[in-house]
Amino acid sequence: MTILDDESNRDLVTRLYAEILLREPDREGLAGHVRLLNMGRITPQQLEESMRNSIEFRELVRPKATHRLRFTGTCDEREFASKCREHDFWYHSFYFDNGFVQRGDYNIGLDIGEYGFPADMSDLTVLDVGTGSGWFATYFEQLGAQVTTVDARGYCDFDVRGRPGYPDVALEKPVPDRVLADGRPIYYSPVSKGFWIMKDILGLTAEYVNARVYEIRPELFQGKTFDLVFMGAVLMHLRDPIGALMALRSVCKHRLIANAIPLRALEDVPVMQMLKGDSITWWAPNESCLVEWFKAAGFTRIEPVSVVHLTVDKPFVDEHGHSSAVTQDVALVNAWV
Repeated sequence: MTILDDESNRDLVTRLYAEILLREPDREGLAGHVRLLNMGRITPQQLEESMRNSIEFRELVRPKATHRLRFTGTCDEREFASKCREHDFWYHSFYFDNGFVQRGDYNIGLDIGEYGFPADMSDLTVLDVGTGSGWFATYFEQLGAQVTTVDARGYCDFDVRGRPGYPDVALEKPVPDRVLADGRPIYYSPVSKGFWIMKDILGLTAEYVNARVYEIRPELFQGKTFDLVFMGAVLMHLRDPIGALMALRSVCKHRLIANAIPLRALEDVPVMQMLKGDSITWWAPNESCLVEWFKAAGFTRIEPVSVVHLTVDKPFVDEHGHSSAVTQDVALVNAWV
């Protein structure tokens, strides 16, 4: 690897910013990239590729077009808005073809084409793990899939750093949030009430199961397995990502799609970094490590890792003025059994 001198690297970074991002580099960006080049941590080719894969570059070159879900409900706009106000934390934004809108943390419809889902899911069985507000479940069902969703019962089911084990759900929620016709109790995660509101409004047939990821197994679904298993922004919140992937492998007939926070370092050596900042975000693997997670869990074919974009729409802000929503790129993995 050829390491250029500091002045040459400054000129290189300045030129790439001008050619790719159409602007001069900010002081921090210039200093950071020059430092990485000087240390030999990245090559000029890797820097150029990183810029072309960046959020800023894609914002420059791609048209803005949000996928609009079909509105299959019978309520008017006033009733729709009233039902949506029953929940304050919408993780997903819902934009419908009739103009109805419920905004949330992330506008998935803006970037849905990057996931590579089949255009027609007729007769496919799909498991949506960590369904949250249910945008993906709605999308899959509207493409023809038979959808089952899984989500936690509450904070009690989260992997919380420093907390030994999982407390009894009754300590957090003395009574279920709803009881199904078959008598099964249902508990909402901090964001999954939105799924139930949209299920009721739209008349969705998607099934819902409360479970931690590690508990997923065929017996949880009466012995059923699924053609496609999808897990969105969940891996980064798990203490044991390989154990979770092993659980998903047990119910996956064909294909798993999942994403993770990427660590851009030492790509030829599997490395993962423990993240700091909050108590429920754990790991950022580099690409090599991410692929090894899936191999270790028993998946036999893993496509090269790609990138998907998460675009913030209208972030939820808690009573302390905090929001966890961040526009970002995440690593996407397609794996087959």
